[in-house]
Amino acid sequence: MPQIHVHEKALAHLSRGLYRSPASALRELVSNAWDANATHVLIGTNYPNFAQIAVQDNGDGFTKQDFERLMEGGIGNSDKRQMHERLIHDRPLIGRLGIGLLGIAQICGSFEVSSKPKTGEAFRARVQLYDLIREKLDSDDPSVVKELGADAAPLTNEDERAINVREVDVGEYEFVELEEDELTRGTQITSDDVHPTFVRSFRESLSAPKFEEPALEWGKCLDVISRLRTLHEVGDYWKLIWELSATCPTAYISSDAVPRGAIKEIQQRLLSYDFTLRVDGITLAKPVRLHGNEAGYTVERIHPTSINVYGKNLRFEGYIAVQEGRQIQPDELRGIMLRIKNVGVGYYDPSFLDYAVNQGPRAKWVTGEIFVHSGLEDALNVDRDSFNRFHPEFRAVQKYLHGVLQDKVFPAVYKKLIQRSASRVAEREEIRASGLEEAISASLDAKVKVKLAPAGHDPVTIERTGDQFQITFGDLSQLRTKKAQRRLAASILALYDIASRERGSEQQRSRFEELLLGLLSRW
Repeated sequence: MPQIHVHEKALAHLSRGLYRSPASALRELVSNAWDANATHVLIGTNYPNFAQIAVQDNGDGFTKQDFERLMEGGIGNSDKRQMHERLIHDRPLIGRLGIGLLGIAQICGSFEVSSKPKTGEAFRARVQLYDLIREKLDSDDPSVVKELGADAAPLTNEDERAINVREVDVGEYEFVELEEDELTRGTQITSDDVHPTFVRSFRESLSAPKFEEPALEWGKCLDVISRLRTLHEVGDYWKLIWELSATCPTAYISSDAVPRGAIKEIQQRLLSYDFTLRVDGITLAKPVRLHGNEAGYTVERIHPTSINVYGKNLRFEGYIAVQEGRQIQPDELRGIMLRIKNVGVGYYDPSFLDYAVNQGPRAKWVTGEIFVHSGLEDALNVDRDSFNRFHPEFRAVQKYLHGVLQDKVFPAVYKKLIQRSASRVAEREEIRASGLEEAISASLDAKVKVKLAPAGHDPVTIERTGDQFQITFGDLSQLRTKKAQRRLAASILALYDIASRERGSEQQRSRFEELLLGLLSRW
């Protein structure tokens, strides 16, 4: 059978696991479908057995000849589509490094790929990847590592640049006969043997009963997930679905998923691309839906912004949202997600791209996204899950984000904290004043009014006119006790003063006891 060749520049990453999770590998296949003008992608996991993974799209597909070129020297060495090539609905081209197809190797050892293009020859092929490839690579085993040098087969002019580089054989493929009408337009990839660890971990995740069935409406799924501290509580299966929803170029569940209209314009753009992703029958949307927080939200919209970085135009937009007084849940939604051409890179970054100012528990209230429309791709590491954090374009986004956090977001949060604190103090004082009034009125059958005096007045002043008492609280700092106890101490002094007006020590003690117990029952 013909062998599959991998160019050396993809060797280390592909053979040792290019992607950090199954979701990252599947995300690349979804991105390929986007670039192929697909309007929908269907992912099936063979729930609840998980013995097979299938990815199907209705995109442009590719020919048998394209597949041969990709397998025999194109993996990791293929060019992206021309950046000026237009996709449907003015979609931006995500682009790829040519290794996304074999990224599924992290899930299975062999798979079948079939494709029916708009024009050209359709095909179906079976791909078998070699076992123990890492050990063979480390030892430069000649059965898989082949030198391309001057003493090799004659090189064409196009291949002159290949002298003294190596190719690596990572597996084999063969074409399978098919009838033309077997396929619908697009591409389908189906795994043959899913790795046992993958199967076992997904089956074990079903023992945590959070959802009744997999084919739920996504909004109901988010209702459950938003009450969790972490996705680990629902296991690897739901973690896979959540990560795909977070990183793939899907729309939001609604235009008000983020308060203050922060994503309204972004949502309109995403919907205009006409792209749907379904996993096991669930139509996915971004896992962001902020609502129902009593303290409200602080939201900063990052309007489309352009920065010139060494002659290149870096364009981006987004938002930062703070859920006041309550931690964002699950933990995986906390932080900032960077997106290039609408595709999430890695996970939400809870460090806010290494923000240097410690915000304490307030950092757990924050989520946000930055959509990079132009630039930052050169800062992207080959796994598409991380960045070179010293790249000048990454630094430019980082500096801008930190400025927004420092100058706008957190000052607004602190201002609201002060306002809420003052409001709570005023409300508490009103309740306590009411309790004092009720305690005295119940004991003496008199009208009581409590008021606050400006600074400089005595801590406690009591005036009586007929059957009415007026208690005035002034400068309580004169009371030598803890700040939190001063209002209670002043109230007790007021009761003592009132009780001392009774005739005889026994009546005074009895009245004071009655007043004090009445106050404490209302405090």
